[in-house]
Amino acid sequence: MKKNLSIVILLISLAISQSVFSQIYSFEKGKVPEGWKIDKGVLHISSGKYKSGSRSLQIKWKQNAVLTIPSPTGISEACRNRNGGMNAWIYNESPTQENLLFSFRDETGKEVCQLPFLLNFKGWRCIWAKFQGDMNMPSKSNIQSVEIQFPQHTKKGVTYIDLLEFTPKVSWQNMSDAQYKVNRTDYSLIPDFIGYRNATPKVEKVITAEDNQITTITDRLTTWYLGSEQHSSERWIKMRTENEKTFIRNGVKAAQKIKIQYNEDYTPQGEPLFPMGAPTIIDGQEAKKFRTINENVLLPLALDYRKNKNDQSLKKALYIYDWFNDQGWADGSSMGTLCFEKLRSSGYFHSFFLLKEQLSPEQLKRELQTMNWFTMFGACYQLPSYAGEVADNLRALAIPKLIYALSQNDKQEREVALTAFKHYMDNALGIAPGFFGTFKADFSGYHHRGPYHSAYYPHALYAGALIAYLLHDTPYALSETTLHNLKQGLLTFRFFCAGLDVPAGTVGRFPKGQQILETLLPAFVYTALSFKEPDKELTAAFKRILESTENKQAIAEYISNVNSSLAYTSTVGEIELVTQLASSSIAKEKPVTGTLFMPYSGLLVAKDSLFHFNIKGFSRYIWDFESSATENTKGRYLAYGQIEYFDLKNRHKSFNPQETDFDWNYIPGATTKVLPDKVLQDKGGSSSGHRNFSDETFLTGVHASDKNAMFSFRMHDITYDQSFRANKSVFVFENFLLCLGSDIQTKDKRYPTITTLFQSFSRNTSEERMPEGYILTDPSLMYAVKGGVVRTSSEGSHTRAYIEHGTAPEAAKYHYYILKNKNKVLGRQLLSNESPIKVIAQDNDAHIVTYKTKEITCGALFNAQKKYEGQLVSQVNIPLSYILEKQKDNSFKLSVCEPDMRRISRAHMGLLTEEDVIQQEKPYDTQLTINGLYNVECPQKTIKVSLDKEKDKTYITISTIRGENYTLLLHQADHLL
Repeated sequence: MKKNLSIVILLISLAISQSVFSQIYSFEKGKVPEGWKIDKGVLHISSGKYKSGSRSLQIKWKQNAVLTIPSPTGISEACRNRNGGMNAWIYNESPTQENLLFSFRDETGKEVCQLPFLLNFKGWRCIWAKFQGDMNMPSKSNIQSVEIQFPQHTKKGVTYIDLLEFTPKVSWQNMSDAQYKVNRTDYSLIPDFIGYRNATPKVEKVITAEDNQITTITDRLTTWYLGSEQHSSERWIKMRTENEKTFIRNGVKAAQKIKIQYNEDYTPQGEPLFPMGAPTIIDGQEAKKFRTINENVLLPLALDYRKNKNDQSLKKALYIYDWFNDQGWADGSSMGTLCFEKLRSSGYFHSFFLLKEQLSPEQLKRELQTMNWFTMFGACYQLPSYAGEVADNLRALAIPKLIYALSQNDKQEREVALTAFKHYMDNALGIAPGFFGTFKADFSGYHHRGPYHSAYYPHALYAGALIAYLLHDTPYALSETTLHNLKQGLLTFRFFCAGLDVPAGTVGRFPKGQQILETLLPAFVYTALSFKEPDKELTAAFKRILESTENKQAIAEYISNVNSSLAYTSTVGEIELVTQLASSSIAKEKPVTGTLFMPYSGLLVAKDSLFHFNIKGFSRYIWDFESSATENTKGRYLAYGQIEYFDLKNRHKSFNPQETDFDWNYIPGATTKVLPDKVLQDKGGSSSGHRNFSDETFLTGVHASDKNAMFSFRMHDITYDQSFRANKSVFVFENFLLCLGSDIQTKDKRYPTITTLFQSFSRNTSEERMPEGYILTDPSLMYAVKGGVVRTSSEGSHTRAYIEHGTAPEAAKYHYYILKNKNKVLGRQLLSNESPIKVIAQDNDAHIVTYKTKEITCGALFNAQKKYEGQLVSQVNIPLSYILEKQKDNSFKLSVCEPDMRRISRAHMGLLTEEDVIQQEKPYDTQLTINGLYNVECPQKTIKVSLDKEKDKTYITISTIRGENYTLLLHQADHLL
């Protein structure tokens, strides 16, 4: 049955492919299509220029010529579809400042839309344009013919057309370029390349520099690429050097397939090249991509010339620049879209810096214009009113932007460009508002409008740190604020990492990509060396990571990996700087411990010398998970209250997606519905399918001290099952975690609802039932469950343990403890009537607990209308969480987190507009009513305090914002009585 189904699917796919291909005019049959006519010129099938196969349509046109195409294949379906339109490749031999005009006409001959296409170029250019969306064609129109109208004033010319297609679906990624315009007003996903290209190179105040100061920057960058050879015998440097030799050797070998060919007028001849946005198969043939040359050939050739003086590699690289340009890799050319092309072009950018002195003046001017276009350097002249930058633009384009600025030959133009670049980087590495990237106020890192710590953000951190190092101690040095942001970003990153691993709930679509911290070691170095004296805190953190025995293999693998994919960083100079700081006399830091709530990640981190915990939720402002067609397809529950642990001593961990039998329904700590894989992977009716938000603002955490913290959120699924809700809290104490759940509900009667305790791939587990509940163990921890129904299922060494809530629960609860030291005596005590923990509230209004022997009270107050007269914090005017710790002399330390960001949100990321993304967080006057009379102070900010002797109340007003933690110190005011 499965085999037959596969055959049917294959046949359908082939039919679809053939139907798509049948719409493409590729001219491979050697004949001008029937009915195509030109009134002033000649149509000819040519083998001189082509974008696919071996032929194209050559048009030798004269002034005012009109080429008529009657009843084009595919035009009817393209008209009917909202995204229908035209794709084409155009080659122009002689630039002219006039347009080629595509005129689309109905059965009466009336024009229903048109597309002007400027012929001011030589080489290939691409069109992706929609009839309705870009050419403003009325929706009910029916195109019957196409006229291509040639320039009115230019006497003659030669133009080629290939891969002309009238398609029902033009890519959503299409963009305006120097030849034609599309109607795009939201640039949140596709940048405004034309706007940046047209930016005036001007700054308010030019920062001037001496020639030797520019040389300092250039020399640092050159040494970063090539190394200094001062420490060439050092083991890591030798390792990187040897792997770089292999990288060069492989690239030079791959380049042998590229033949240097020019025709009589020195136009390069070479096989067709396509951008990343083009299909892999075009008209039945595999499309060769610019990316292949960029990633595998260009940079090895440049390094081979600079390091080995190989003139043949230089000649081949210079030919590739000419070949690229003729194929459409040029200033103003979108090739359909540059949405992802700009991210995979590091070979081009970096090879240009290494070879620019060898380019002819004409080549240099041409490639500088191309660099300006591809790097979007114009963004440096158009700084927005808010801080931040997309991580992609930092990781892929920060260094290329600097290369462009440094490469200006005119001194004044170079100073203007470097001034603009310095201001751009200071702004880009600033704290961004709302959903915008990349640096957030808590030093989470954003991409795709959410926390993304497995990729994107670490790359952006690296790029920012490298720029800081290259510019430091020059007139263009980044600001102190920027250095602070880089430093805190790195220190926070190392804090939320367990070993080298980022939290599972912040991996985006890369659940197997948690290990990342070793790739940031150079960023620690760059930033530390950007201060007047090497920063001690960064150096100490760097040395602890570097010298850890557990990290040696990962570091060696990082050093051995040399490539020029997303961003080229694997240079010899990088490792020389790492070696330099490693030899510093500054001592390594002690193991990092403590607690931290990160509101922009929806994450609480709690770590000591033995265990690291990450607790994750989602909300109105934090999406649930990210996936693609092939990546993280079952990751729906990663933020449903996951409690991830790392056993640092025994090297165990709770999240193991690398295991074949890992069950994505049973994420430890999460409250989930157990779904079949097909349902778990389903989009659930969402127009996005991932990056879904909740409608609940309550996602809060308090890091009161190194040993005491809490996390709480109101979970609501508004995407897959709008009846699915839960209130979930975790209270972190020195030896154990207390996990409370309440009001767990769903109307779904098909699938059981559970809260997972653990999922283990070791036989070292146990379960014991007792009157008060259950005590279970996995290889690292003990779980003491009070009441409820606990189930375990085992297959071989794979064990799942969970609390069962049944199908369609209406107000289910759970109450369990996670014990770090597997102390069964303590476990039994916690479940007994003699427990040091008292649960005061566990309902839809609040979760409040007291650790009696420690005199600590923790509260998650969901309902601001309710009064809690028996508690010191008796009322609030907005939902919040707090930890109250009794101090000496009857004073208290009150730590508070009010989580609402007070900005717009949508059902999922895809619905956020450009304006939504940058909306600022708003402050709120949070009021707390305290039973008793107290003098109150706040170390962070000014607060308002009033005392009501008659009611024996203290009223505190504090301006809260961004889910930040605030500390209030309460001292009894008995003398006022």
